Amino acid sequence: MLACDNDSGGRSEARLYQFTGIPNADGEPPVKQVAARDLQEAMVYMRKWYADLDIVRVELVGVIEMLSGSPLN
Repeated sequence: MLACDNDSGGRSEARLYQFTGIPNADGEPPVKQVAARDLQEAMVYMRKWYADLDIVRVELVGVIEMLSGSPLN
């Protein structure tokens, strides 16, 4: 999932969120990363695709910026 905000200068931006769940039987917490426009959009995605993940922590780990004409844009 990569939804972006476009500005008038031709740049697109998305935020990379990391969701951490409750540790499983072997002690490792599940971790999922989602690029989205904002936290609300990231939460909607997580609830749809990872409904069984009990989220205990959410971090904004980065901002992805692309210039207009980029192959990913």
